[in-house]
Amino acid sequence: MSEFCPYETSFNRGPNFRVKYRLYSYEEGGRYNPALQHYKCDFHYKNEGKFKHSIYMIWPEFEDENGRILDGTEFVPLSGTATMWIVTKDFIPYHKEYLRVGTIGYFKEGNRSVGECEVIELIEF
Repeated sequence: MSEFCPYETSFNRGPNFRVKYRLYSYEEGGRYNPALQHYKCDFHYKNEGKFKHSIYMIWPEFEDENGRILDGTEFVPLSGTATMWIVTKDFIPYHKEYLRVGTIGYFKEGNRSVGECEVIELIEF
């Protein structure tokens, strides 16, 4: 197993926003196995219209109840907070137009929603 590397180090920048999230249980259509840190689900805006079928590479980095980034060996809680990273820097201006505190989104695995989230803080744009 390789050493855990926080996204701040690998992306060489800060996160773009923070969310409070809830991952769905298996019975609700969520993951069969618990997720570990750096689980690479995608992001989908709740809004209909322009975002109806769009899925974006915006990855969560999950935090514990004290705001500490979980390391790569810890299972992700079913609910909590996470910083969110727009993977492709060229898309940051695009998302800046649409992300607001209160924006609702979903964690996606393909076309399946495995969790929901709400933007609670805009950090770095």
